[in-house]
Amino acid sequence: MMTTKVILQLMVYVLVFTILMTHQAWGEDDCYDEKDKVKHDCMKTLDISKDWEEPSHKCRRTVQKSDMACICRIITIEEQIKISMGKLVRLARECGKIIPDESKCGRWTVPPALPPPPSQWAHP
Repeated sequence: MMTTKVILQLMVYVLVFTILMTHQAWGEDDCYDEKDKVKHDCMKTLDISKDWEEPSHKCRRTVQKSDMACICRIITIEEQIKISMGKLVRLARECGKIIPDESKCGRWTVPPALPPPPSQWAHP
C-alpha cells in the first residue's frame, strides 16, 4: 500500500514538472534559422569591426522576411563580438522592420528612432 502511494506521488511530481517545462518551451522564440540567414546574408553590413556598408538586395530581402525583434532577443554574447547591435537595429529600421524602442537587442538597449529631418519646403 505504501509503495503505491509513493509511486502516485512521484507520478504527480513528474506530471507537474512536465507541464511547467512544456509551458516554458511554448514561450521560447523560434527564429534561430532566421537569425542564421540574416547573419549569413548581411555580415558585410553588420560587421562590428568595419564601417557601415549599404546592405545588398539579398540582405534586405532576408531582413524583410525575418522577425528582427525576435532575432534581437536571441542574439548571444558570442555573436555580439562580431555583430554590431546598432547596425542590426539600423538595418531592421531601414528595411521597415520594427524593433520596439527600449527593448533589448542582445545586451544593448534599443534607442528611440530619430525623427525624420524637416522638409526644406516647410513653411516657417
